[in-house]
Amino acid sequence: RKSWPGLASFTMILSAARSCLLLVVASSLHAASAFLALPLAGVRISSAARVSSKLPVSWAAAPLPQLRSRGMVQGGLLRVSASAVFPEAMSSEDTTLGDELVRRIAAAKKGDTIVLEKGVYNLEATLEIDKQLTLTSAEGLTYRDVLIQGYAPDYYVDNGLILVTGQLENEPVIIRGVSVYYREGTKVAKSSSIRVDRGSADIQECHLYADMGSGLCVDGPTGHALVQQCRIGPCCWNGNAARLGYGIVADAGAKLRVVNSEISHCSKSGVACAGSAATQGFVSGCKIRACGISAIAAEGMNTVVQCIKLNFGVVRLDPMAEFGGGKCVFLDDSYTEWQI
Repeated sequence: RKSWPGLASFTMILSAARSCLLLVVASSLHAASAFLALPLAGVRISSAARVSSKLPVSWAAAPLPQLRSRGMVQGGLLRVSASAVFPEAMSSEDTTLGDELVRRIAAAKKGDTIVLEKGVYNLEATLEIDKQLTLTSAEGLTYRDVLIQGYAPDYYVDNGLILVTGQLENEPVIIRGVSVYYREGTKVAKSSSIRVDRGSADIQECHLYADMGSGLCVDGPTGHALVQQCRIGPCCWNGNAARLGYGIVADAGAKLRVVNSEISHCSKSGVACAGSAATQGFVSGCKIRACGISAIAAEGMNTVVQCIKLNFGVVRLDPMAEFGGGKCVFLDDSYTEWQI
């Protein structure tokens, strides 16, 4: 057998080049995880094609309440053009309408409906809703006509511009046809436009967005939220991923349902369920794109996000992210790419 004098040297060079390439890839992934504030160790990125286990839908399969027709919904999704990513400016510093809204909420009784006319409702503090009621825009108006906004506090706080708390699961606060904008403060606020903390909310045909926080946070073992035909984002898109910039996040055993909604431009994930207290999520018929980590994330032991009929666009890592023992389950084993 003839030997080739240069073969051993060539093999050594090829092996060294392979080692260098692996080192570069690992360094790049480590840098990306640092930028995204995502613990790379233990993270399992899963594509929908590999997630085939079946779980019962149980509570997530309950029938949805009938929505009021406003002429803004077509084919089950909001009519939002591809260019209409960022919200229209509604500039006002007048707190007259906001102060009136605070008084009306305080005076309302369980079961009341508060109708909002067109305008900007500036809040100077968190608006707490601790009773079952309906907050809705007037007939013929949409979220483009009614804006509730306020500045984030100048300290870290787990709160929301609107705080929903104290309701039973079958007696939710209904928030319909408004925009809620949590504006930038002097520091990062670990909070959200709407926060459901041990309460229940049904959010319909709304637009939620935040400069330095998330669109919606649902917290606690008795926290429940249903999101229908809403537009979420941008959320912390002008900041960085180390800040809390989820579209929607559920934590600490909360239950979340997101149906026929559009989520985009979030510095972290579009929809995330987290914690180790069996947080449950169900996401159906949604469009999710332009997220800093993933479209859907399950973060923590016993956390499960069930998905069906989703449409994904561009995300930084992968459509589905599982880590810390969380599970993403596709009930139909398929998804489609969002053609932008």
